[in-house]
Amino acid sequence: MKIIVPSAKLIPPELQSIGKIPAIIYPINQNISFDFIKLKYDSAVAEIDIICFEAADKIKEKLANYKLAAQLNFIELDKLQDLGYSVYCGLTEKDTDVIINFADTIILDSLPLDEKNFFCSSQEYSNETWTFFKMNDGRLTEINDKKFPSSSFENIKADFFVGVFKISDGAYFKKCLETAFKNPAKNMDSFYFALQIYSETYNFYSCKVKDWFDIGHVRLYFKTRMEVKARAFNRIEIDKNRGILKKTSSDVEKFIGEIKWYLKLPLELEYVRPRIFNYSLHYSQPYVCMEYYSYRTLHELFVYGDLSGEQWKQIFGKIKFVLDDFSRYNVTDANFIDALSDMYLKKTLRRLEKLRTQAEFKNLFEFPICIDGVKYPSLEKIMTLLKNIVPRLLYNVNTFSIIHGDFCFPNVMIDDNFNFIKLIDPRGKFGKYDIYGDSRYEIAKLLHSIEGKYDFIIKDLFELETDGANNFKLNILEFKRNFDLAEIFYSVFKNELAGNLKEIRLIEALLFFSMIPLHKENLNRQYAMLCTGIKIFNDIISTGA
Repeated sequence: MKIIVPSAKLIPPELQSIGKIPAIIYPINQNISFDFIKLKYDSAVAEIDIICFEAADKIKEKLANYKLAAQLNFIELDKLQDLGYSVYCGLTEKDTDVIINFADTIILDSLPLDEKNFFCSSQEYSNETWTFFKMNDGRLTEINDKKFPSSSFENIKADFFVGVFKISDGAYFKKCLETAFKNPAKNMDSFYFALQIYSETYNFYSCKVKDWFDIGHVRLYFKTRMEVKARAFNRIEIDKNRGILKKTSSDVEKFIGEIKWYLKLPLELEYVRPRIFNYSLHYSQPYVCMEYYSYRTLHELFVYGDLSGEQWKQIFGKIKFVLDDFSRYNVTDANFIDALSDMYLKKTLRRLEKLRTQAEFKNLFEFPICIDGVKYPSLEKIMTLLKNIVPRLLYNVNTFSIIHGDFCFPNVMIDDNFNFIKLIDPRGKFGKYDIYGDSRYEIAKLLHSIEGKYDFIIKDLFELETDGANNFKLNILEFKRNFDLAEIFYSVFKNELAGNLKEIRLIEALLFFSMIPLHKENLNRQYAMLCTGIKIFNDIISTGA
């Protein structure tokens, strides 16, 4: 079976605040449209054809490195015409079973893939959002294309197409499209006219779907984000009428710390957190009810967006403002060294020790590690070096300020105009301290996204080669920008980095080392984090740390 995904046009202008992006690669809650379509058909199809035209280079760059069971093909149109022409260019004279899934349509319901010919549908009062139809015994008798409203559909509740179609005779449907091109209908796209012609020979089954989304409209896109977010995290409930998100967690101690962080923020800093409506710190069933925001995370913008350098400079400026505000609140304590030791040395050594239990890491403790042709110390040697370097570089702190504690891109939300930031999922604890900690930790968390490409690694957007021993080649599949994002970051945070860069980059390396055992389900991801951490750590020790 083949799937055709028409994605020739950019997303509507109202959704272009993060760049001029086609629907197939448009972000939805830490993923893109293609991720949901791929998940739906991964085991059922042999070939996926993406039909592209506007920003075709962006589609190819974003999707070319996806690891799929099916073959992924990019078909670039010679010209931009209607939907029918896009589908036509994806069909051949030999095609049999074909699924056509619009790039802006996501269906979570089960599909009747055993049916020879079907399309998905729903019902609504006639409007200009959808293309409506009437059927009789599997034949499409009338179609009301949203571009050409028909008086016969006025003020009635009718069936409309939801953008997924299965065609059992792709070659014949191609001929139906050719007929539609030669004798076009005045009131509908050639695609729908071809469906009507096709239904004269092959009867359709109309599959009513309830759990589906369309990201091609602003209102529906933000509804989709809300629905997908609620499904992606099984401990989140969203009251769509009140705009309230209720969160619970099985990691009770950490979660209570998170709630307390929200509650303990000084009044002047509450602007960075969602408004809290209700909560419980009861150990048996803690929860928090807070205002739901449809803001995008920096993770989405970094991995999937297409922002300019000036937009990123504006975002980093907003982050700096928040961190400067945090720095106005300080505590001093003679026992900071205990918290610093717990966070930087003891935790890292404890996490690295966990790797000894994985057979795949045994040689890495005993022998030098080669990454991209460069030889680095073994993990055993690195642990020994850490015991000396970490106290020397990171324990010289006499003031803690308010920190978020997990200031990485997935936990930073920003509005579409890049003016307001909201922080979610705080750590809630730095050693024995609650909302206070080492401010260098915040910058290191940001740097491990920008420099270490953490966000690409957790989405498995990298290529890794290994001989099964101690030799690795790592390539992070970050899409090309016409500016240096790290350079912009360094320019905005030049004062924070001045005199502290070596220490901050050491913390960044420790972050990668500490994450490795937490990703035991994905060995390649563990290796990617290890390689990244080792390379950053080596940069530090090679400069005489």
